[in-house]
Amino acid sequence: MAYETTMNADNVDRPNSRSLEIIFKEHLDNTIECGQALNQLFLNLGEPDQYITKVKHLEEKGDRLTAEAYCALEFLTYSEFIHIIEQLVKRLDDIVDGINNTARLIDICHPRQIENAAHDILSTLLSMIENLKIEIAHYPDNELASIRACCKTLKGSEENADVIYHDWRKKQRRVLVLSLIEENNWTEILGVLEQTTDAAYHAALLLERIARYRQKQ
Repeated sequence: MAYETTMNADNVDRPNSRSLEIIFKEHLDNTIECGQALNQLFLNLGEPDQYITKVKHLEEKGDRLTAEAYCALEFLTYSEFIHIIEQLVKRLDDIVDGINNTARLIDICHPRQIENAAHDILSTLLSMIENLKIEIAHYPDNELASIRACCKTLKGSEENADVIYHDWRKKQRRVLVLSLIEENNWTEILGVLEQTTDAAYHAALLLERIARYRQKQ
C-alpha cells in the first residue's frame, strides 16, 4: 500500500479511531473464536451449516478489523517501519482467512467424517494463535528475547503441522484408506489448514522484525 499524502494523529480529527494495540488484541481474540468454531464444525459434519455460517461471520469481523488497522496506519508517516506493520496486518488477516477457507471447502466437499489429521493440525494452529495472542498483548513494546522464543516455538509447531500433513498423504497413497474423491477433498482441505500455520509463524517473524527495528531507534 502506498500513500500519496502523509497524515498523523495531530493534524487529523478522528475521535473514533482506536490504537493498533487494541485492534490487534481484538483481532487475535476473534481469530481464536473463529478457530474454535471450525473445531465445532469438525465435530458436527452431519449438520455443518450453522458452524460454517459462524466461521464466515467471524472471518468478516476479521476483515473489518484488518481494514481498521490499515486505516490506523494512515495516521503515521509512511516508512519502512510502517511497511513491516502492514505485512503483520496482512498475515493476521491470512490466518482468519485460512480458517474460513477451510470451512468453505468443508461446505463444498461435504465430507462424511473427519480425518484425525484435521483435528491435529487445527489443534496445532490454535496453539500457535494462543502464543501469538500472548505476544500481541505486549505490542508495540515486545521484548526481543520473548518474541524470539515465541518464533522458535511457532516454527516447531509449523514444522509439526507439515509432518502431520505429509504423513497423512503418504498413508493415503500407500494404504488407500479413502476413495480417490475423498482423498482429493481432504488433500485440499488439509493443505489449506497447513498453509494457515505458515501464516501464523510468519506473523511471529514480523513481530520479531518490529521488535528489532524499535530496538535500533
